[in-house]
Amino acid sequence: MAFVILSLGLAPVFALAETPADEPIKTTLCEITRYPETFDGKVVEVRAFVDSGVMELPSGVSDDSCGADLKFFTPDDLHFRRMAKSKGFRKLVKDVKRNPVVEATVTGLFKRSIPGQGPGQKPQAGLALEAVDDVVVHPRPKVKHQNR
Repeated sequence: MAFVILSLGLAPVFALAETPADEPIKTTLCEITRYPETFDGKVVEVRAFVDSGVMELPSGVSDDSCGADLKFFTPDDLHFRRMAKSKGFRKLVKDVKRNPVVEATVTGLFKRSIPGQGPGQKPQAGLALEAVDDVVVHPRPKVKHQNR
């Protein structure tokens, strides 16, 4: 009887340690690049700086504290159209075009190896964006005009 009561009391502790299947894994970009096999094929959520690419569109995320970077990819046109309708993604695109330093919380499917984007390019890790939240623009520090 004591075993049954004890095991019933421990069940909630184990439930808290697990991430529900429909919840993204909250982690850091540094952890993802350090242990890519752990996150491969899983939906992750990270807070990081957004890099701009062609036509100043968001191209990926980076974390200078560990030198990590991760490129965005779209698995298909339907996925891209869905993201283009997202309010968070549209805000991110607008802010990245206007500002050099933008930070955001991004959620997406992490793939340890996606095909290279051009001829002769090696496969690399990527993130298929599913959501963008908490977009913050960090203004450039103002430099006083110096007379010489």
